[in-house]
Amino acid sequence: MRPIAFRRLVGVVLSATLAMALGLTIAPAAPAAAASAGGDATFAGHGWGHGRGMGQFGALGYAINYGWNYAQILDHFYGGTTLQGVGNPLMTVELMARTGTELVAIGRGLTVNGGQLPEQSTTGTAVRVTPSGTSFLIETAASCAGPWSAIGTAPTVKLSTSSQASADNYIRVCEAAGERFYRGALTVQRHASTGVETTFNELSTEDYLRGVVPHESPDGWGSLPNGMEALKAQAVAARSYALSGTRSSGARTCDTTTCQVYLGAAFQPWGPNPESLDGKNADAAIAATAGQVRMFGSVIARTEFSSSTGGWTAGGVFPAVVDLGDSVGYNTRSSWATTLPLSTVATKLGTGQISSIVVIERNGLGADGGRALKVLVTMTGGAQRTFTGDAIRLQLGLNSDWFSISSVSLAESQSVVRALYQDLLGRGPDPTGLAGWSAALVSGTSQSELVGALTRSDEYIALRVTKAYNEVLGRGPDPQGAADWLAQIRAGYGTVDDVQLRFYGSQEFFLITGGTTAGYIQRLYTTMLRRGASDADVAAWAGVLASSGPAAMVNAIWFSTEAASVRAGDYYATFLGRGPDPTGLAGWTQVLLAYGQGAVRIGIAGSLEYRAKAIVRYP
Repeated sequence: MRPIAFRRLVGVVLSATLAMALGLTIAPAAPAAAASAGGDATFAGHGWGHGRGMGQFGALGYAINYGWNYAQILDHFYGGTTLQGVGNPLMTVELMARTGTELVAIGRGLTVNGGQLPEQSTTGTAVRVTPSGTSFLIETAASCAGPWSAIGTAPTVKLSTSSQASADNYIRVCEAAGERFYRGALTVQRHASTGVETTFNELSTEDYLRGVVPHESPDGWGSLPNGMEALKAQAVAARSYALSGTRSSGARTCDTTTCQVYLGAAFQPWGPNPESLDGKNADAAIAATAGQVRMFGSVIARTEFSSSTGGWTAGGVFPAVVDLGDSVGYNTRSSWATTLPLSTVATKLGTGQISSIVVIERNGLGADGGRALKVLVTMTGGAQRTFTGDAIRLQLGLNSDWFSISSVSLAESQSVVRALYQDLLGRGPDPTGLAGWSAALVSGTSQSELVGALTRSDEYIALRVTKAYNEVLGRGPDPQGAADWLAQIRAGYGTVDDVQLRFYGSQEFFLITGGTTAGYIQRLYTTMLRRGASDADVAAWAGVLASSGPAAMVNAIWFSTEAASVRAGDYYATFLGRGPDPTGLAGWTQVLLAYGQGAVRIGIAGSLEYRAKAIVRYP
């Protein structure tokens, strides 16, 4: 008897989604996708920002779609931390636009280093502070435009107002477009590291947050059902982030996205009335969480956050977690795409002319294998440089480090969609399907994801069930049988490949083969192995049939290396129009035995070889 090495199926056949996550989407002989020399590179990705800690859209999604409260949201994104109170300490904010330049401010009831200034106009008194040796020159005027009169010098300067009862009493910094109002005081001092003039806004933490929360998360979120919980989560995260920091300037935080956005209390363009920069809902969220921060033991946690995680956080200080809330309908930043000429990429990365650029390592979390960890750039002379995904994000100005790189055109994407519809569904795509999937491929959906989506469709399942009935039982499916199989496969109790397997072990198929043990075994060999069974084969399997039943015998043959090799080879013919090469066949046979036929379908139909042939078939 010719021996058959077989491996029994253990557990449930892995899903197409898991197969993709395991990196089984590239045919063995196919090179990794990359942008090629002389053209453009399309970066298509997920998320907006660094992805560490809380996703702001994720917080909104968990609040309005899952009913979570702010503590649950924070527990999810900031694993290992606890919620504690720290009161209302003083906050110092470096005003970045003022670093290295003079300060011009105006206010009613203005004081300088505790001394009250006389009012010079109905809008108050203006002060200009400029460097003078090791000190600062202090000048006053009736308006931001001067003319200026010196009143003295001081090594540090603190400007405040005698009252903070309303916005009219706040200090206003004179800017090119108008006046920006600040609560608290303004201090001018030398930068602790560089020595240049710097301006800090000094105020209570709770007042500071009023200028942060509505600009980090839209105030309108608080008007959505349970949306206030997202704003409360933002308030706690912003409070923790600010209080955990120190800057080289000597301030605790700053007012730009380098730290977190802080716009002050109000802004008045030249002429119109001032516009309040507070938010009614944000103020309520700040008050409801007053003094609360996230703590690592006795240390305030550096609770970073970003707009959209894309569906998975990046990990780091806090454990990486899935972000189901990120799919909330209000999120327009979950997926993105941008195309850059390779010459521009080379200039921004500081390389020579680029031959190819490809992601070579990912973190394994989420679609396309997750965030890019390493990107290999090959130059036309053969030299190579490796960049981190985050370096690529920052140097190219990408939205996140979760991206794929390709040079796929719309026409090529349409060719792939047409070919996959024909090979999997036996028809051309409808206009909506063609347009939608072609756009998805261009914008970053992988070819393998499209294969997975089509093979999970009811249409594909129905076609495969019908094919199993016809090929194994020689008849079409009865309506109830077809409906039952569809329901089972939808519910995850089987795959389309299980239908054929189950039919081979049925009494109906046994009778079709002639109702004899020898005929049954011979038919199984010719259909599964494409060869006849020897007398020794028949005798051996007859013993298995008698002792263990038809299901055990069928499974043993079906999951043998020889039968798996036949089925894997068929996919070469179906998708690539050729026979398998020995190395590729051996590899895909092992994939089939370990992960199921779905992994092979996705791998081969998701390969670059398939793409290249699809473009030729449907130019």
